[in-house]
Amino acid sequence: MAGFSLIEVLIALLVLCAGVLGMVALQTQGLQLSQSANQRSTAVMLAQDLVEMMRSNPEAALNAAELFSNTSSYYKAAGSEFSSASVANCASLDRSAGGSTVASQDLGCWLQEVQNQLPVTSGLLKGNFTICPSKQDNACSSGSSSVVMIQLAWQDKTGACTDNICYYRLRAEL
Repeated sequence: MAGFSLIEVLIALLVLCAGVLGMVALQTQGLQLSQSANQRSTAVMLAQDLVEMMRSNPEAALNAAELFSNTSSYYKAAGSEFSSASVANCASLDRSAGGSTVASQDLGCWLQEVQNQLPVTSGLLKGNFTICPSKQDNACSSGSSSVVMIQLAWQDKTGACTDNICYYRLRAEL
């Protein structure tokens, strides 16, 4: 009988270990998905911030016909570098003058925020970030449009996105 009790204890220990390992795996998965959701939420906020900057500086964002085009100071094609100015203190940036100088500073400050809040590389910033006119869903268009599309991309190690790169696209009326 003494051997039988020992086997019962070992089996109970094995079942307990399996349960604990399952809970640890569940907790790990929950943390990864929470981080992914947080990054997506951050991307939404950053895209909205840029739209509001553009709306507050229509002289640089819109052309004479009051449309967003590839001549806008905020325009960025996929595969091109950001044309932004380095700003020492974004919190005290004077935006009252408007125009292309402010647009360049806006992009510089926005780019700093993107780099601080999302896991991005210079390759992602150059190749996958886009600020362009858009006449149809999820696509840039040539010419002018009252709608701007902003596409952000970031690295995601949860496997929730294709090739571990997540995208967020915002189309907004200016």
